Amino acid sequence: MTPRALDRLVQAALGDLDLRARVRGALLRARLREPVRMVAVGKAAPAMARGALDALGGAVTRALVVTSDDADLGLLAGGPSSLEVLRAAHPLPDARSVAAGRACLALAGAHGGTLLVLVSGGASSLLCAPAAGLTRARKAAVARAMLRSGADVRAINVVRRHLSAIKGGGLARAAHPDRVITLVASDVIGGAPFDVGSGPSVPDPTTAAEARRLLRRYAPAFARVPLVTTLAPGDPLARGISPARVVAAPEELARLVASRLRTVGLRVRVLPPTTAEAEVVAEELVALARRASPGSAWVRAAEPAVHVPRTGGGRGGRSSHVAALVARRLAGAALARPALFAAVATDGVDGASGTSGAIVDGRLASRVGLGALDEALGRFDTGPLLARAGAALPPRKTTTNLADLHVLVVG
Repeated sequence: MTPRALDRLVQAALGDLDLRARVRGALLRARLREPVRMVAVGKAAPAMARGALDALGGAVTRALVVTSDDADLGLLAGGPSSLEVLRAAHPLPDARSVAAGRACLALAGAHGGTLLVLVSGGASSLLCAPAAGLTRARKAAVARAMLRSGADVRAINVVRRHLSAIKGGGLARAAHPDRVITLVASDVIGGAPFDVGSGPSVPDPTTAAEARRLLRRYAPAFARVPLVTTLAPGDPLARGISPARVVAAPEELARLVASRLRTVGLRVRVLPPTTAEAEVVAEELVALARRASPGSAWVRAAEPAVHVPRTGGGRGGRSSHVAALVARRLAGAALARPALFAAVATDGVDGASGTSGAIVDGRLASRVGLGALDEALGRFDTGPLLARAGAALPPRKTTTNLADLHVLVVG
């Protein structure tokens, strides 16, 4: 299999998971008290909002979509006049994120009927409502420290929820006593609805004490920042919140990719999803390649932890970093058959790398030089190197955001 063929197959599988259709199907049978106010937030917000509008039509009297700068708004063309679209920053909030947070809280507080909330990955940064005693800059500094610490996304979001007036059920609190319904497209491996987008419209079982412990471990310089109490599951204000429904998850996408690979004659195994350290992930993949028989493939959803240098790092991303680590290890592996590895950011944007991931093989190290490869890995600056080597995947406008995807094929 060629890199181009593997890329086409992965993109086809992404197309198989249609969030517009998923949301539409989930709402066609729903009984919502009218009028309906809709908030869609995240990188997949446009597709999810379009599905809701398809299903509910004129029942939606006010609609607000908050998404990233790179999101494709094509699906919202011809939407109702009540639809407002805001863009904000990712992965760290900006002033627009604060404005978006205020707008969402205001819409939630415009009582009457039902508040429908559609959440996808990226919402944690796109919505920002700093807790009392915190500025946006201070809150962003805490988030930046957590993101660079090697903490997994669940730990990061526990802290985020307790720094915010909108996360951890804050949006649902603003809507009380109206009914709140939430649909989720999850970008968190094995995550619960409160993990996705830091759970703005669902109760949060974690505590401020837990967030404080995580800050001491991963970002000790911020261990004393003010924290808030989120909306607990047993809080009386949570009674009007319906259980959130997950309409798509990373593990499901891995199964769709596996089905596509089987159509071209490969023997495919779907591995358990992983949030392990990037170096551990790379070692495991190369070990699989060493003992693989021809025509084998492995697929999994992944959200590996990465450490960014204290100096800030370069143009790197989680997927491009893992791909470079695998290429480095393949260079020294004695493989009976050639191996091809793809690491793909399903939202089409792999951090600051300028790519959507990469497809590498054991020859990449010899093309770019081991020294250059090691230097790029050390500086978290793999995007430009992979682009020069022709291994990078271009950034893309997608309608999904379901964590990362790893595919290993042995010829």
